[in-house]
Amino acid sequence: MNDAEEKEKIEVEEEMESPEATSAEEVADSQADGDGASAEAVETQAEEEAHLTLEEELEQAKARADENYQNYLRTVAEMDTYKRRVIREKDDLRQYALAGLLESILPVYDNLNLGLMSAEQTSDPKVVVQGIQMVLTQFKGILEENGIAEIEPSKGDAFDHNQHEAVQTQPSDEVEEGAIVQLVRRGFSLNGRLVRPATVIVAGGEGE
Repeated sequence: MNDAEEKEKIEVEEEMESPEATSAEEVADSQADGDGASAEAVETQAEEEAHLTLEEELEQAKARADENYQNYLRTVAEMDTYKRRVIREKDDLRQYALAGLLESILPVYDNLNLGLMSAEQTSDPKVVVQGIQMVLTQFKGILEENGIAEIEPSKGDAFDHNQHEAVQTQPSDEVEEGAIVQLVRRGFSLNGRLVRPATVIVAGGEGE
């Protein structure tokens, strides 16, 4: 080895042992340590973000629960108001259901009073009979307008247990056995529903 090569070798060794080389190594180590610390910081931040997200979800769940509870309270209040209104309407209906029928009947009542006054002032029974017939016709018309129909079977009609009530049987040569002999009291139905059966006497047997 010549002098020049030996001199160059010595300079390289000195540079490697110099403080600058040591500083470079320390910088590299410091950078490595910094990278590790940065990774830990990122991980910690992610954990904190995840924790905040759970808190936010909890707050949202609380808000939804409170909203649902408020909706429930409103629904209960509305149902209570509805029930009170229905009860009130039923009471009103029960108390005033006949108001319309009463308004229709009042003219009949007035005419009956007028007929009674006329009967007291006249001695002609025909006039009284005519007045009563007129009032009765008016009354029947009012009943029909309100869905009330008379059940008025005639002599000889077949007995119908759905509309008639037999209170007596008696022998008859004029009608078949089991047929109606006489109407005792008229029956009535309301919109097709039986309210009171017609009371009749039917033919058959020896009578009661």
